Amino acid sequence: MEPAPPPADRRPLFYRTWIDKGIAAVRRLGAPAADTGDQGPFRRIMTHLSWILGGKGYGAILSLFYLAIVTRGLGPAAYGSFALILSSTLVLQAILNFNIWQVLVKYGQEHIHSGDHPALARLIRFCTAVDLAMALLGIGAAALILWLGRGLLGMPAELVWTAFAYVVLFMLSIRNVPRGILRLHSEFSQTFLAEAVVPTLKTLGAVVAFFTHPSLEIFLIVWAGSEMASTLVFWWLANRSCRRAYGRPDGRHWWRVWRENKGLPELMVASNFGTMAYTVAQQLPVLLVGSFAGATEAGIYRLAHQLTQSITIMAGFIGLASYTEMTNIYVKQGLRGVASLYVRLTLIALGLFLLLAPAIVLLGKPLLLLMSGPAFLGAYPFLLVLGLAACLQMATVSCEPMLMAAGRSRLIIGIRLAGTATLIAAIYLMLPTMGAIGAAWSKVLAETVTLLLLFGASFLILRESRMPS
Repeated sequence: MEPAPPPADRRPLFYRTWIDKGIAAVRRLGAPAADTGDQGPFRRIMTHLSWILGGKGYGAILSLFYLAIVTRGLGPAAYGSFALILSSTLVLQAILNFNIWQVLVKYGQEHIHSGDHPALARLIRFCTAVDLAMALLGIGAAALILWLGRGLLGMPAELVWTAFAYVVLFMLSIRNVPRGILRLHSEFSQTFLAEAVVPTLKTLGAVVAFFTHPSLEIFLIVWAGSEMASTLVFWWLANRSCRRAYGRPDGRHWWRVWRENKGLPELMVASNFGTMAYTVAQQLPVLLVGSFAGATEAGIYRLAHQLTQSITIMAGFIGLASYTEMTNIYVKQGLRGVASLYVRLTLIALGLFLLLAPAIVLLGKPLLLLMSGPAFLGAYPFLLVLGLAACLQMATVSCEPMLMAAGRSRLIIGIRLAGTATLIAAIYLMLPTMGAIGAAWSKVLAETVTLLLLFGASFLILRESRMPS
């Protein structure tokens, strides 16, 4: 007897096609990462990069929408105060942040290759303790700064408690460790889901605030809430990933990590300097412009900075995708394998440099008018100068991952110190004479110095890789 035919699908055509495709895509995102062991390193980087572009690219597109809503809802003066609060919080976090995910990826790769899962569990617990301690220290430092240094930041007295509440929530949104765990397992699809929470909630919250009560306090609540929500998603995904891969290894006696991971203190300091130098270069000019020229000029400067972030975000895409793979190759093949991959990535970065620089000149002014209106048109000169600085940063995007993977932590510290010192000295000289635009040119000078030093150090690494062992 032949089986009865399956019942006809009576759902609407739209549901049977697009809705089913969407459900399948979400299920694929939640599935374990595919095995990429049969791919070459460059292809694996492209696979990782595609997921990072999915998450960060999605966020970059939405950031244009919520940035337009905030600038139009607050106006130049209030947006300037908003910018000062965000920038001061980011600088404080960068000073106390060890960017611990880099530590987790480098040493975690070694423990995975050796099959020592308890050592990996101890490393994860240690990194979590460091992140939490730095967050609590940051909250205390913020309270002291807002109490003693509010005037230097150009912050109105009525915003102090609002700013402090934002700092507390932002500092407690610690997700370096879960981000590192997901990158360690090459689960960039999971990272996409967690990263997408922030821009999604910011956009939805900004729209609601704009049509109800567009105030600085409401926008800060939306920004802090989105960061905390993303943190919760990150930790849930990372915990699930660890249990699926290792079960419940014993992570007690986590202080042994100092003996089990050679060069750990140097790498922690180097990752801190790298993050601190990058964030200071991005946010310190905003604070100094606010102190020197007022909140309105600071807001205009930050708007231009935010728009050029699309370039630095692109640079970050390549850096994030390449660091994990370079570390993996260095463990297996040594310096020679890392050097060949670095050359290919550098050529890609230089090509993007040549593509993006003219795009800023042609599209910058129309984009400003479309997003924020004529009130913010004064940001266009800043956009051109900061765009040049961002393109210079793009050109060196593969240098630091190679140096970190090759264990040149001290060299990175020296280079970042030189770039930061150049920025501070240039701002000190240019800001009083050239005004706010001097801060933008100071950034170009600092990025030029950093570019020369990073390429010089990378050239030495390439020469070393060609020497007979």
